[in-house]
Amino acid sequence: MSEITNELLNSLSEAERNEVLKILGEISDTGTSSKYQSYLYKEYEEIPVDIETFLKDSKYLGKGLINEDGKFTVFPYWVNTLKKIFPDPLQPAQYNTLALTGAIGLGKSFMAVLVGLYELYRMLCLKDPYLYYGLQPIDKITFAFMNITLDASKGVAWDKMQQLLQTSQWFLDHGSLSGTVYKEWSPSKRIELIAGSLTSHIIGRAVFFAFFDEISFQKNQDVETQKQKARALVSAASARMQSRFMKGDKNPTILVLASSKRTEQSYMETFIQTKKKNESETTLIIDEPQWVIREDKYSDKKFKVAVGNKFLTSEVLPLNATEQDEKIYRDRGFNILEVPIGYYENFIDDIDIALTDIAGLSTTSSSRYISGPRIAAVKDYNIKNPFSSEILEIGNDISDTRQYYDFFDLNLVDPSLIEKPLYIHLDMSISGDKTGIVGSWIIGKKPPIEGQPPSKELFFQPAFAVSIKAPKGFQISFEKNRQFIYWLRETGFNIKSVSFDTFQSSDLSQQLKARGFDVEVISVDRVQDNICKPYQYLKNTIYEERIKLFEHNLLTEELIGLERNNNTGKIDHSPSGINSKDCADALCGSIWNASQHAEEYDFEYGENIDTLIDVSDDSMFSTDGRQVEIVSFEEELKKVTRDFNDDVFSNMGLGKPTNNYDMLIYDGIIM
Repeated sequence: MSEITNELLNSLSEAERNEVLKILGEISDTGTSSKYQSYLYKEYEEIPVDIETFLKDSKYLGKGLINEDGKFTVFPYWVNTLKKIFPDPLQPAQYNTLALTGAIGLGKSFMAVLVGLYELYRMLCLKDPYLYYGLQPIDKITFAFMNITLDASKGVAWDKMQQLLQTSQWFLDHGSLSGTVYKEWSPSKRIELIAGSLTSHIIGRAVFFAFFDEISFQKNQDVETQKQKARALVSAASARMQSRFMKGDKNPTILVLASSKRTEQSYMETFIQTKKKNESETTLIIDEPQWVIREDKYSDKKFKVAVGNKFLTSEVLPLNATEQDEKIYRDRGFNILEVPIGYYENFIDDIDIALTDIAGLSTTSSSRYISGPRIAAVKDYNIKNPFSSEILEIGNDISDTRQYYDFFDLNLVDPSLIEKPLYIHLDMSISGDKTGIVGSWIIGKKPPIEGQPPSKELFFQPAFAVSIKAPKGFQISFEKNRQFIYWLRETGFNIKSVSFDTFQSSDLSQQLKARGFDVEVISVDRVQDNICKPYQYLKNTIYEERIKLFEHNLLTEELIGLERNNNTGKIDHSPSGINSKDCADALCGSIWNASQHAEEYDFEYGENIDTLIDVSDDSMFSTDGRQVEIVSFEEELKKVTRDFNDDVFSNMGLGKPTNNYDMLIYDGIIM
């Protein structure tokens, strides 16, 4: 130590050496030095307070950070982080770069605002910031707030910053307000606050603080495009910080990047990976799930999530999963995440979104959507697909008189199910792709589990599944699509609704409506708020075991081959897999359509019209002792009309009967 001290002293001039020796003498005698304090403070017009005082004292930000109940609104996690960044109010920040990522709803942008305001406060405490940092009068010390668009840059973070500034008496005394409708505070001492979205917005400025909000979410751009723009913005700001303020290896500026999780290939993820690889000591990385930073979200009661990768679909483990169950998942390559029980429904509804938004885990750009073992768990080998072939090669050749129902074995249809509500979806095509056709029954409610309350969720079972492929040189016949649906109803199937994707469905829709069918147009590929809801519902149905599937190799391969693009939320087939999803789309559309009518079928699992009229409860008797029967008028009327034959109608003088009994009943006509 003495050698280092002597070396430093020898590097000073005689006057400087004498001053240092006096300071060291005062510290040795009293533990402090007034001379040192005078040197330290001589550049300051006002001595800055520490970060915690700055946050809580009403003179500074306290009025804006303490609510009406007197509660301090900054999460303790962020207060401790700010203390780590600013341990000494008179020294530069401990870090030049802050990378704030993880889950949504953590207050990352708010944290960045607090960092920027404390740096602005300390700079305004200086007598002359330009002289202190050795800048030219023509320079412009800038605090920049950047975002994906100019409007967004003056959004939440900018607005919160202005609110805090305008509730602080200290800042009101060290700046000015302008504007009539929307007032904005501007600092004194030729310092400026700017909002921007392009590199041109910071060119020519001495950027001291720069905040890039949601840097991984460049609007309407793919990952590589947004990375290029983000890299250009950050590089432009970083270059101006170093060129104007860096002295030797000391850089007092702060660059803050904030973004919720997106994918492993996003700019923020690659930026963090690079900093970690280089073991940067000047970068602070905050990457946490919601329940770590937000104590109000924490719970001692947890459930387990098996976090997968591109080849393993993440899954929520059963609540009663054992350590052996967890080991099986770990051995397969999953990571096990413990999550507070309050988030259980979020993970069940959409595990991919929950992992990014709540757990703060980046996903691959695409991931397997439905787990193979989950599909296997709902297979019932006692039920069969009535179609003799999974793919029928039938087209519109005039000499091809075959119909789809020629390959349909009614003996494989459970007679007890034929009058269950049936929903049919056609994933249409003309040539090239196949047309997928699936009909699904609403069986009732999910079978009750012993010891648990009855389920309120519907239980489904496909009645049939087939894909139609046009022979070479021909197209798929829309007329044969119609004839198959007509035949199903004439055979006795209780068709409640027929749905199509939007491709070439107008003519078929009009024809079916004319025959009294309820018709829907459903796009199973439609994504809203990054969620493909029809496929989300199908996945939940499989994972909650609310469906029974017969063995169908093509359908199984298509379901296993589905991938979710985590950038867009779209569900598509894997180019490396079976490379089709026509039958899967048809299953998804039929289940989704059926789910929209849940309130119409409030019976329990296994109930039909017969069990409903077998009344045994004493409460179901009238006052005179006669038993009350509850029946579906529409369904019973259909049964009666189907029993009539031509002779009955002829004897009544009505002539030849129509074949469209169901259509007339739907229209409210009683025969």
